[in-house]
Amino acid sequence: MHLARPFAALTALLLAGSAYATPIDMISNGGFESSSLQNGTWTVSSSINGWKTDVKGVEVRNNIAGSAFDGKNFVELDTTGNSWISQTLATTASAHYSLQFAYAPREGVSALSNGIEVFWNDISQGVFTGQGGKGNQWQVYELDLMAAANSSTLKFAAVGLSDSYGGSLDHVSLTAVPEPASMATMLLGLGMLGFARRKFSR
Repeated sequence: MHLARPFAALTALLLAGSAYATPIDMISNGGFESSSLQNGTWTVSSSINGWKTDVKGVEVRNNIAGSAFDGKNFVELDTTGNSWISQTLATTASAHYSLQFAYAPREGVSALSNGIEVFWNDISQGVFTGQGGKGNQWQVYELDLMAAANSSTLKFAAVGLSDSYGGSLDHVSLTAVPEPASMATMLLGLGMLGFARRKFSR
């Protein structure tokens, strides 16, 4: 009869840390699924949900010139020429964030034309490119980013030859990296709950 209270306390401690076990994706429309396209079609859009676009817009595709990494849609940033998309996000200064995205070179296109450059607060985080084979050969990349202020801007830009042929982008996500103290709280909760179960099961 007296076991409910300690178990409730341990469960509360465990739940306090569990929020960090399933981080929340901060990116809006990271899979570009908000654009309604029929299978085998594409469109150049000057506005897509969640993203700010260059004046050249962004090319959204549904199972054409390759297939999506996840879902139905993916994008190319070299429309009528090199273009870009960006999102400005609420962040915490000095906090770390994990950026993940899927990139694929366009099939049959040279690495000189397939580049996508990633920017965080206008600072380049690298250029991703490759020689295009058959279909979309997706690779998932993960970058560790640190915020300098309470607002940060993530940007993807087509680079290289501006010839309307470029790399593909899909499955963009950004999640906060737990502070060490928060991870310790979660691990402590797990350890205490395991100890209590062993003790009271005797």
